[in-house]
Amino acid sequence: MEIFAKCGMRCDLCLIYRPNVERDDRRAEICAVWKKQNLSFDVDPDTIICDGCACEREDAVLFDSSCRARKCVLDKGYEHCGFCESYPCDIFPAEPSPEEIARMIDVEKLWTWEDEKLMEAYACKKYMDEFRAKRGES
Repeated sequence: MEIFAKCGMRCDLCLIYRPNVERDDRRAEICAVWKKQNLSFDVDPDTIICDGCACEREDAVLFDSSCRARKCVLDKGYEHCGFCESYPCDIFPAEPSPEEIARMIDVEKLWTWEDEKLMEAYACKKYMDEFRAKRGES
């Protein structure tokens, strides 16, 4: 079952999403890829976890509690960005295009295609575009 974060990321595929960690802990793998993308990312893979930004528990643990997209969606009363009439807007998460990804992998050797596969959950624009296409929106 697809579980969308407020920004369109797929919690059900996320490697730090608590149910996924409890089933198959692969946090060290994704943290290594995030470190390749952002050298200042220095988080202990054994402690990073997220309940998903749709979690309504008061004690929910969020990867980014100050996420601008999450705040916007909650303020507007939407389930996620895919329902917004302003999608995509300037606060929607920026992500590399397929061409940029290929360049970073094949030319710059910043990470591997295996690393990119681990990033599948975080393709917000892809998932929100697919969601909107199913609803007949563009």
